[in-house]
Amino acid sequence: MHHTELINHSTDSTYGHQVYQYIEKRFSTTLKLDDVARHFNLNKCYFCSVLKKETGMTFTQIVREVRVEKSKLLLTNSNLSTLTIALTVGFNNQNYFNMSFKKLTGMTPLEYRRLAHQNKRA
Repeated sequence: MHHTELINHSTDSTYGHQVYQYIEKRFSTTLKLDDVARHFNLNKCYFCSVLKKETGMTFTQIVREVRVEKSKLLLTNSNLSTLTIALTVGFNNQNYFNMSFKKLTGMTPLEYRRLAHQNKRA
């Protein structure tokens, strides 16, 4: 399974690793902090504290990162519209997807797609 350096670095811990695996299996669904904390039989506040300590990231940041990573595969290997990709990976709207993608990668989804296609041809 494809992971970024940040994900690999973040999964050294018990809960961090388990949370990443849980999110990777369900990234396209609605993921609520309360539900995920309950899944791990942890109080929400403690869950957030442990996750931040172990990964350096919040639950929302992890979900967003996993979804952006999954979208990169679709941008590179499909001709789906960015709206379809955004919805497929679990974002509620294209603007939030575009903003999240740019924040994490430094480029828009379309810029990423163009670059990926250029690199495939090279």
